[in-house]
Amino acid sequence: MHLNPLLTVAVLAILATAHLPSAHAQATQAKSDFHQADVVETIAFGSCYNPREKRHSLFDAILKHRPDVFVLLGDNIYGDTHDMAMLKAKYAELEAVEPFRKLRDATKMIATWDDHDYGLNDGGKTYSKRAESAQIFLDFFKDPADSPRRKREGVYGSYTFGSGDRVCQILLLDTRYFRDEVPRAKGKRKPGTVGWYEPSTDTTKTLLGEAQWKWLEQQLQVPAKIRIIGSSIQTLAYEKGMENWGNVPHEQQRLFDLLKKHKAHHTFAISGDVHFAELSKKDLEGGYPFYDFTSSGMSHTSKSWANAANSYRVGKALWDMNAGLIEIDWAKQTVHLGIINKLGEKIMNHPLKLSELEFGK
Repeated sequence: MHLNPLLTVAVLAILATAHLPSAHAQATQAKSDFHQADVVETIAFGSCYNPREKRHSLFDAILKHRPDVFVLLGDNIYGDTHDMAMLKAKYAELEAVEPFRKLRDATKMIATWDDHDYGLNDGGKTYSKRAESAQIFLDFFKDPADSPRRKREGVYGSYTFGSGDRVCQILLLDTRYFRDEVPRAKGKRKPGTVGWYEPSTDTTKTLLGEAQWKWLEQQLQVPAKIRIIGSSIQTLAYEKGMENWGNVPHEQQRLFDLLKKHKAHHTFAISGDVHFAELSKKDLEGGYPFYDFTSSGMSHTSKSWANAANSYRVGKALWDMNAGLIEIDWAKQTVHLGIINKLGEKIMNHPLKLSELEFGK
């Protein structure tokens, strides 16, 4: 049998491209809001810094570890005002701190907010100055004019670093702009609690808002070897009655379901807010060990809050002034989660193999 040469070429061309993604699929592949080609090996993070405390040693301590990225997880200042001139003045106090500027100049600094820099203690979507506060926040942290964060409500954002099989993605959530009010705790304070809230049974309440949820699901599909979810409030610990994801358990479960749906291997959370440091772990459905690594208290901490209950805690809580340190060994496929004190000394270290952080088939 003789084949038509032109037909043969056409068939081979079809076969060669059959398994390639379409131009449309390539064009719509999820991407982070920001990308930097440099591979990162050391990421530091912290929260709860009040310039008026005049305790700046953590910035110098962090610099000793030469981080590639530094993440501020909120309460970066203590604004708490409806006066935007006053809020700007509080940011100016942070700008005046020389060790802060030195750290910013030496590394890639990214940030989200919590309630006090948002502008209202325990504030949510009812804060009347949220839009104005967001613009001040983005201006202070020098988001470029074409930043995706300037084109939508809230300050959430995503960042990828590296290339190939050494990509690390950092997702910074906004737990303030869209948040509904949560129930106040009733009755006498229980032992092991701090106050002030209890879980809501109202499944219409939201923490992130639908636009941010849609964005988050897209971001979980961005190719990354390691994925870090930055939440200003804790994602796991809930018993002590402070603000946390457990106050809206249906939203917490939605997060867990998304991680499982997209098999977000090698994903863990970092958080702040509570004025002490701890590591929490929960085994999700399917056996995935989800960690929430909390560092809080760059200028002031609370021993009594550190002693509050947390059934997910791994090891001990620490109430030294602290910052978090994430050290990635790409060759060995490991991550070390560490806490440093104001001298830069490592006072906690928890090693993880990436092979441990995987969903079952």
